Amino acid sequence: MIGIVIATHAGLGQGLIDAVSLIAGTPPNMKAFGLYHGDSPDQYEADIMAALEELDEGQGVLGFVDFLGGTPANTMMKCMAKKEFPCVAGVNMPMVLNAYMERDMAGSVDELMESCIEAGKQSFVKVHEMYQEMMADDDEEDEI
Repeated sequence: MIGIVIATHAGLGQGLIDAVSLIAGTPPNMKAFGLYHGDSPDQYEADIMAALEELDEGQGVLGFVDFLGGTPANTMMKCMAKKEFPCVAGVNMPMVLNAYMERDMAGSVDELMESCIEAGKQSFVKVHEMYQEMMADDDEEDEI
């Protein structure tokens, strides 16, 4: 099973895992690391590195971070100097849910990464426009 490590500011990563748990059950082989004021950057890196090693069952580990340029992303890059793994910035709920649901079917960690990126992209919807279109369709049906 492909491991999943999520590194974010504060509790965002754990919140995403908790939300996935509500929908699909507790995800195994997935850990989140939140960075808080006063945390030691060295300890944060050590904790993430330990998880990367622990969660790698032979198929690799996929990393997620909240945004590029922040300490969690920079820390993941430091970890990449010690262990090769793909990592995606801009993590969102559809990406984490996709990672959980698809990782056993993915042929590789890179394939899983690509499907997670696609799931993330597809999640951006202008809901107000979708609603307006739905209401316009309902109005047209009422006229018939």
